[in-house]
Order: sequence, then C-alpha cells, then structure tokens
Amino acid sequence: MKKNFLLLFSLFISFSVFSQQDSIVNYLDRYYKKVKKEQATYIQSIVKNKSLWLATVYHRNGKIKLQGNFKKKNLKTRIGLFRVFDDKGNLKFIQNYNAKGKKHGVYAYYNKKGERITKGYFLEGNKEGVWKYLDQNKMTRARIVFKKGEVLDYDLWNEEGITIKENLIISRRPEYNGGRKQLDLKLKNELMRDLRKSGYQTNFILKCTIDTNGNVRNISVTPTIDEEFENKITTYFKDFEGIQPGIIANMKVKFPLEIPFIFN
Repeated sequence: MKKNFLLLFSLFISFSVFSQQDSIVNYLDRYYKKVKKEQATYIQSIVKNKSLWLATVYHRNGKIKLQGNFKKKNLKTRIGLFRVFDDKGNLKFIQNYNAKGKKHGVYAYYNKKGERITKGYFLEGNKEGVWKYLDQNKMTRARIVFKKGEVLDYDLWNEEGITIKENLIISRRPEYNGGRKQLDLKLKNELMRDLRKSGYQTNFILKCTIDTNGNVRNISVTPTIDEEFENKITTYFKDFEGIQPGIIANMKVKFPLEIPFIFN
C-alpha cells in the first residue's frame, strides 16, 4: 500500500511539472484538509476540464475515492455527476449537482456487488418525491415520500416483507452508549495507554466496520505499523461493547468508520 502511494506521488509530481497552470496536486488528511506529503491520507489532483475543474481524490492504495467537476479551482461549487468509491474500487454512490452547486437530480447508493439499493431524487438541494431503500438481499425495506426535504409519508417492512409500525429513522451513524467524548476518553485511558507502555508513539488512523450487532470488524491501520502493535489493537476491539449500529431507513446496516489516534 505504501509503495502504491509513493508511486502516485511520483506520477502527480511529474504531471504537475508538465502542466503547472492547468493542474494542481494537493495532499489531504482524512478531513480533506491540506497537509504535508508525509502526513497525507489522500492525494488530490485538480485538472482543467474545458470550462470546469475536474477533481479526483485517491485512496492510499491508488484507487479513486471521489471524482467530479467543480465550477472553479477553489472547489467550492460542485457541478454535474459526482462518484464516490470504496478503497476496493467499488462504486458506493452517485450524486448530481446543478449549476448553483446544489444537489439536484438522481441519487443512488450501491452495495459491494454493484447493485443499487437506494434510489431517490433531489430538487434544488432537498429530497423530493419517492425514495426507495432495499436491504442487501434486494428486499424493499422502506418507501419514503419527501416534499422539499420534509417527510410526507413512509412505509416500512421487515426482512420477511411484513409491514411494521415504527417511528422513522432516516439515517444514524454508529453511536457509543456514553457518547463520543466518553469513547475518546475510554480509548485514551485504555488502548492508547497500553500502546504507550509498549513503546508505541506514532499517530495512526483506525479503519473498521461496525456490523449490524455493533461489533467492531475488518480492522486495519493506516499507515502500516508493526505487527505487535496491530495485534494489540485487534485484540482490544475483539470484544468491545457499547456501540449501537448504524441505521438507514430503520435498517441496521454495516457502517465503515475511521478513528484517528493522536500520540503527538
């Protein structure tokens, strides 16, 4: 992975030297803020595309994370179709924007098989009309009617296709029972303290998935660290408790999560 990222650095440096006026290369942290090359989580290229500016953000493994056109090179106004991918190269969702930079047009979300499981429409920045939500088995689980971003009506179904009566939860990220501050304190007093005692002192980002039961799964660390420390991290989260899973349209869903660990 590190080799792929270094190769990207080299390619972008060569490209920017060749055409400095029509291309820009930025190094970004996980919040898309500009940082030094050695601190980067992503690489961003900005290239003049006729009257627009095409921006592409790359994962550390060289695969595209996000791509779309902006009105100006300051990247404040999105225009047209934007595509977002996971770090395996799978398309996650598409979103359209009008000339004012507002969400406008079809929105679609895809599972890892490339199947569309959410479809809806935006009108001048607001959800509009009928939105349909399917589960991973392509079963319809929710039908929500919007008017100017407000919910007018909705229907919900369980895994067997039976209508259920619940208060609507359109979207909710995974939550720690004690809140984010308590989670940060717990990680600092337990995991980070243990890593420090073992001699570890370098910042890293924990990437994981919170499954439908609130368990921490698919753990990886960026940048790569010694196996001894990675094993400590994996063991710590193996039986971690107290996380409520993410929800979309009242469905418990697997949710990708990134947690920064700052040691210095």
